[in-house]
Amino acid sequence: RRAAFQASMASRSAREAGAVVAAYDVARFGSVVDVGGGGGVLLRAVRDRAPHADLVLFDRPEVVAAVDAPGLRVVGGDFFARVPAGADLYLLSRVLHDWDDGDAVAVLRTCRAAMRPDAVLAVVEAVLPERAVADPAAVRMDLHMLVLLRGRERTVAEFTALFAAAGLRLTADVPTPAGVHVLAARVRRAERATPAG
Repeated sequence: RRAAFQASMASRSAREAGAVVAAYDVARFGSVVDVGGGGGVLLRAVRDRAPHADLVLFDRPEVVAAVDAPGLRVVGGDFFARVPAGADLYLLSRVLHDWDDGDAVAVLRTCRAAMRPDAVLAVVEAVLPERAVADPAAVRMDLHMLVLLRGRERTVAEFTALFAAAGLRLTADVPTPAGVHVLAARVRRAERATPAG
């Protein structure tokens, strides 16, 4: 079942990854951590655009154990506990829609805890329209996620609220031709001003 799931995710990621890195400038980052990155499809697309970058694929140990990823560092762990710290860019692609709001905020808080004050978190997700008729496919996926995983698709306003609850602020919403958006977030100014330790 795990192999079938990972194959399905890789197939969808392959369709979206090129569009994501074409729409969002990943070449400006020197280090990237793909949180919950599965088989590394998106991170390989990042490598093509940013061959100079230090790239880390982070997912559950049993997932990354099966990944053959030359040129990528592979780290196993639990994104509810911690993620590798200190990168310029954190990717969170098609992860948050698997979870309800409480768990989604928990994942975002783990990422925020690992982020430097100048780091960026790029969340790649479908975005629900304000009116269902504007994007019926996103609405169908919303129902699918609710039934299978207690997850959900969200509007930009709902993502903004999740970010705020995790100490982040939305700084950009970049749509792509693949039907997903790149929602960039940074540590909130009040959070950045807090003295360390």
